[in-house]
Amino acid sequence: MVRTLEPGQCCEVWTASVTGESSLVFRTEDMLLEAPNWTLDGRELILNGNGKLWRFDLLAGALREIPITGVPDLNNDHVLDPDGSGIFLSGEDGHIYRAMLAGGDATRITDDDGSFHFLHGVSPDGGRLAYVDIAAGDFTRPGRLRTIASGGGPPEKVEVGQGHCDGPEYSPDGIWLYLNTESFTTAPRPRPTGPGPPGRQPVRASGGQRNGRLVPAPLP
Repeated sequence: MVRTLEPGQCCEVWTASVTGESSLVFRTEDMLLEAPNWTLDGRELILNGNGKLWRFDLLAGALREIPITGVPDLNNDHVLDPDGSGIFLSGEDGHIYRAMLAGGDATRITDDDGSFHFLHGVSPDGGRLAYVDIAAGDFTRPGRLRTIASGGGPPEKVEVGQGHCDGPEYSPDGIWLYLNTESFTTAPRPRPTGPGPPGRQPVRASGGQRNGRLVPAPLP
């Protein structure tokens, strides 16, 4: 379901430096924008809004849609390809796609395996993706960590405990995965009410509690 602004709400896009300085770069009352990602040259932000993908030119202050075809409405789980020319996307149909930042037809990566696939991480070489698998799209069930070749194929299961996990990201060297997990806490999780480098095996990782402390584990 595409997220929208409530009546009277507005959306603001900010940038911030590591020293704490921040700047408002865009404001709109027409659309909820989410998940900003920098382009490699640092001149633009890539955002999700109204089920579409958008480019925001920081110098010109201009927002324009990326004309991607062959995809359903998109959610806010998108990750740029390390090569700088492409982007990996999660659709509201539960599948992961790849498209070019210049636009054009997208390619679906995941198969119809009975699960929803929520993309979060891409390996530094762009060869593998990390995502969360939700069986049958049933959000009362815990998410499971998977990796898959960025060109498609059978997924690999990564064991990180029986609790719900989310947000897997590759480390810069590609030999770790960092993620949130509830495998080490007894606190209940609120349930939604609405519907490595070449030749390596999938990395294994474990995580801390929901306060964000993560404890990675090395490759076997």
